[in-house]
Amino acid sequence: MTSSRVGLGLGTVSCGLHELEALRQGLRIIAARSLGDEDAAADAVQETLARAVVALADRRAADVRKVPAFVSGIVRHVIADVVRQRRRMPAVDAAAAASHPSSGPDALGRLVSAEDHARVRCALEALQAADRRILALCYFEGLTPEQIAAILGEPPSRVRKRKSRALQRLRHAYWCTRMPRLGSSGAGGWAT
Repeated sequence: MTSSRVGLGLGTVSCGLHELEALRQGLRIIAARSLGDEDAAADAVQETLARAVVALADRRAADVRKVPAFVSGIVRHVIADVVRQRRRMPAVDAAAAASHPSSGPDALGRLVSAEDHARVRCALEALQAADRRILALCYFEGLTPEQIAAILGEPPSRVRKRKSRALQRLRHAYWCTRMPRLGSSGAGGWAT
């Protein structure tokens, strides 16, 4: 089996384009929250990844373990550039847009796709009933660990630990859940 990495010239330790691509969704969330516009967020992420590739090729990030922090710094600078550019060049139709608020979901809401919902649902179904119950009480009912402890007849410290472990198992189940790729048919088109 051949490696899917494309080295960026970092000597014996290489950071591949795949590792940078894995950061795309998180960068998009950061940009969408800051900019409030999905298209501007996508452009900011693309610019961030382009700058990161150049910086890594120039060996400006010597420690590959710190690449995610390095890239998050780049996205903050790109977002600042976009915000400064917006201040310099106000939109012509800004007044019209202010009088007609959008009825659709915000940029961050559109990032969470139906596929993400299905993947979370599958991960939740993979958990044991006790884990699902404690997460439901905490996140769907909005109860505190003390309130859950009173319901379950357990100490609050145990409830907090059970919640922590349930979240850890949910995280593991989420990342291990295999979902069909969009537009594929049959069992051959599975994605992780």
